Amino acid sequence: MNGGGQTASAGSPGRLGALQLASYGFLTMPLAMAGLALLTYLPTFFAIDMGLGLGLVGGLFAAGRLLDIVTDPLIGHLSDRTRGPHGPRRPWMVAGLAGFVVACWLLFVPPQGVGAVYLAAIGCAYFIFATMLDVPYSATGLELSPDPEERSRLAGSKAAFQVAGAILAGAMPLLLGVTASQSLPTIAAVIACLAAAGLALFLIFVPERTRRETQRAGGLAASLASVLRHRRFRHLIAPFFIVQAANAFFSGLAVLYIEAVIGAPQLVGLFIGLMFVATALFLPLWLYVARRCGKIRCWQAGIVTSLLAMLAAPLLGEGNIIGACCLFAVVGATFGCDAMMPTSILADISGENEAAGGARQSGLFLAVKNAASKLSFVAPMGIAFPVLGYVDFEHTMGNGETGQLVLLAFFAMIPVLLKFAGLMLLRRSPDFSALRATDTAT
Repeated sequence: MNGGGQTASAGSPGRLGALQLASYGFLTMPLAMAGLALLTYLPTFFAIDMGLGLGLVGGLFAAGRLLDIVTDPLIGHLSDRTRGPHGPRRPWMVAGLAGFVVACWLLFVPPQGVGAVYLAAIGCAYFIFATMLDVPYSATGLELSPDPEERSRLAGSKAAFQVAGAILAGAMPLLLGVTASQSLPTIAAVIACLAAAGLALFLIFVPERTRRETQRAGGLAASLASVLRHRRFRHLIAPFFIVQAANAFFSGLAVLYIEAVIGAPQLVGLFIGLMFVATALFLPLWLYVARRCGKIRCWQAGIVTSLLAMLAAPLLGEGNIIGACCLFAVVGATFGCDAMMPTSILADISGENEAAGGARQSGLFLAVKNAASKLSFVAPMGIAFPVLGYVDFEHTMGNGETGQLVLLAFFAMIPVLLKFAGLMLLRRSPDFSALRATDTAT
């Protein structure tokens, strides 16, 4: 593998160095900060602080995620087909970053008195530009190495910086000594600085993989149909979507659970930060388990661990700080597994497809996976928030028995059922380890 800024062929035997791995993963940090704030802070901020209501805010955020279902595959396909002196991905990343930074600021630091139209317009801009940056960027991780184990290292680097960004965003209220909503301007400023630095590191140090295509990709409809016909990809995307939906319910309702059930709104930053510190600490363990037992079994172990932890959530009550710390730490410890294993398996699938003479479709494979992930996050916004609004949760903050039961159902019980369903689907999946032998042989 050549040094930074150079190109590497598909069959290059060299391994990526530590600087290249870090330069690849770093850009995930500001994306993760924005994603964490979007999931945990902004819905409550616009619904409660800005007075728009849980039902309306949930519907608007759900609509934004549905927009991603269209834009992710489109941008992934276009970045696959882009030809130019700077490669297929980088022009999209540069354009996407500029719009992403501006949209973040307008979303995180809105003028006083804004309403639903402002949130809808800026939210749509955010989702589009974030997709323009993230999909081409993440697709490069599927293409940088033909070695399945190194693909796990790439996924691990990305997951590590994702965790770092989530920890920083989660701990920001605690570090600043302010509420979650008051920390949003600082989070937006940090995102802008880290995004600029991350893109610079990527452009300078991450090699560009080149290869001869034996087959050119067709139109979007034909390419999408080809991706969805891929048997192993279908067996990956279904449990991935279900597990992500479970994680979305847990993460999206974490602030309300901490405030209404545990009764510790001043410790929101502590619990969110602890959740992602645990994610970071357990990343090496999941990589070790994947090497020893295989990627699917590793992922299954993570699902079972989080499922058992979530069963304890309804047993906790007001003032049970230690129990809540344990809950968020154990569930957070599994987030890295849920992020790394599907991404590494997807890189194997994409590599197998190209090794068999297929067209370049890494961007589209990744985009469909991202679209599934984002669709899964419609659940807490489009289902849980409106139902909580219907039972008047924002005014009672769970003091009524109905509100408490509804919150606990969405926060823990439904995720437990979803995780169990995802686990059962994985048990019926094909042997993904066959990808290793196929791809390494090429």
